[in-house]
Amino acid sequence: MLRSTLIRTAIAGVAVLGLAGCGGGGDQLGSDNAGSSPAPSKVSSITVGSADFSESQLLAEIYGQAIAAKGIEVKKKPNIGNRETYMAAIKDGSVDLVPEYTGAALAYFDKNSTETDPDKAYDALKAALTPGLEVLDKSPAADEDTIVVTKATADKYSLKSLADLKPVGKEMVAGGSSEFKVRSAGLKGLKEKYGVEFKEYKTLDAGGPLSIKALEDNQIQLTNLFTTQSVIKEQGFVQLDDPENILPPNNIVPLIRTDHKSDEIAATLNAVDAKLTTDALTDLVKRIDVGKESADAVAKDWLSKNPLS
Repeated sequence: MLRSTLIRTAIAGVAVLGLAGCGGGGDQLGSDNAGSSPAPSKVSSITVGSADFSESQLLAEIYGQAIAAKGIEVKKKPNIGNRETYMAAIKDGSVDLVPEYTGAALAYFDKNSTETDPDKAYDALKAALTPGLEVLDKSPAADEDTIVVTKATADKYSLKSLADLKPVGKEMVAGGSSEFKVRSAGLKGLKEKYGVEFKEYKTLDAGGPLSIKALEDNQIQLTNLFTTQSVIKEQGFVQLDDPENILPPNNIVPLIRTDHKSDEIAATLNAVDAKLTTDALTDLVKRIDVGKESADAVAKDWLSKNPLS
């Protein structure tokens, strides 16, 4: 799950720090082991990070503001980068908490996983995590990857399914994030499961304005978006069916270092995720991406309307 929109960060009680580098702080325990310290009874400070797209930044704001309301100091490191970058940060202790997505995180920790059932993917993720990392309750809210084309492209090539791309892929230019090019939920999976290859790939952004504009202008004919993006419906983009299930289930879930998972923080984050819905998340992301509201303001508004206690 990867989209780009910068976040404004200015809320009372929450300190904002820039990311000096994934190895620029924390416990320096290395990329393969986040440590195995037990969960503490109390946490006085926590650093919340996010990926480089608006929904992740929004979720990080909601998590951070909810925790700050409990009197815990929250430091923020938004817009860290792609999954590989922020995973390095949580492993080395530069951040303690990030919003994640069950299927995408499972693919990161277990590259051989083929789970397509949401509950089984969640259970498999818990089992696959690096020691010292945990996920809390998964939310009913989900944001799935989807592979889209314009209606004109769908009509031109009679596209309804990813399988329909095989005979025409070499006439098409695909585009999106650097990760979409190499992941199983992307060009790698399209080639392995559907036999699809493209004429060219343009590295743009993760479901962001560059990819959307390139698709609208026919500079690319296919890209990866996310089901909570209102632009899909507004622009009439066609989501291609995925009968081989290369696109995983992606319920929202907090990923946290065990050494910062106090009962109070866990209960707060679980309460947040229990109240999130896919429809609500879609509306919130639209306010940021289309309405140009700041993520911190949208998060504050959602929390005011969805009290946790």
